[in-house]
Amino acid sequence: MRAEGILVPLVVTPLERGWEILSGHRRHACALVLKLPKLPCEIRTVASEEEKNRLIIEYNRQRHKTFSQMMREADALESWKIPQARERRLSNLKNVENIDCRNSDDRIGRTDHTIAQSIGLGGKDIYRQARTIWKTAEGGDIRAKANIPLLDAGSKAVHAAYKDLRRRDRFTTGFRPTPYDVWAFKHDRAYGIPHPGSIPAAIIAHALHYFTLPDALVVDPLAGGGTTLDVCQAMGRRCLAYDLAPVRSDIKANDLRQGLPPETRGCDLLFADPPYHTMLADRYVTESVSNAPLSEWRTFLGRLAEVSYAALRSGGYIALLLANQTEKDLPAGVGYIDNAFLGYQALVAAGFIPERRIS
Repeated sequence: MRAEGILVPLVVTPLERGWEILSGHRRHACALVLKLPKLPCEIRTVASEEEKNRLIIEYNRQRHKTFSQMMREADALESWKIPQARERRLSNLKNVENIDCRNSDDRIGRTDHTIAQSIGLGGKDIYRQARTIWKTAEGGDIRAKANIPLLDAGSKAVHAAYKDLRRRDRFTTGFRPTPYDVWAFKHDRAYGIPHPGSIPAAIIAHALHYFTLPDALVVDPLAGGGTTLDVCQAMGRRCLAYDLAPVRSDIKANDLRQGLPPETRGCDLLFADPPYHTMLADRYVTESVSNAPLSEWRTFLGRLAEVSYAALRSGGYIALLLANQTEKDLPAGVGYIDNAFLGYQALVAAGFIPERRIS
């Protein structure tokens, strides 16, 4: 801009005092930094606030936008275009008294296509998927809300986020559990939100299927991204979730080393997936036991077992998920540490009776 000047004039509309920019906010901001005394402008009068907003969206059509910016533009365009489309359709019908012209999602297909092109999101199919994600997030769904920053950053595709929403009934209808002691699962981003210690949701689903009944009370004292919460909701179990550093509003702050809150007493199943000792793709908070020496990690397993035993009803279960220590911080001459065996020792010492070991 310093060398060539402003190649495309700003578009402004007169106000009672001064001007409002319809197109060129970034050019104007840059000119202020450069302390340019004058800017070329095209003056355009508008008849209404709606017309002004239409023009702003139109002028921004070629600009690179985040997912959230596109959806906010779509909010505005839908508020204008859908009523107009409905009026046009009704005017073409001779008898409209008993006819509902709405689609199942209260939108007209041709309008979806027009808006998708206006905001630069492709066709109506991807637009409808994007709107489903956006509306679900606006409705307060925590998992949908967690996808919005990923979509804004471009690290997740709209179709992938939409598939996450669609898969949420996989444990509600047609669930077919693995009947053996070896379970093989893949991660499923439809449950929980991104977190360093996320696990496949089907592990939790199988534990609930085999060791609880509907409406059972499940406690997750190390809830992480809330996968246990979401699976319990899908399978009709109640869930209380806690974490040292909660990342969701439905997870309460609690340090397991200090015990569990009174409302957990008498629970049916406690699902525990401790942060593995130094075996992390990403770091937890500084206070996490994952940052402690191996001796303190073993002490933590004992504390976990004691606290869980006190919380569970007589005949209740604890499901302890552990992996072997195979990387750093191993004692000299030791190739790995069998954390499952350490967990077994801690649980038996606390009074538990072994029921089953699943790989």
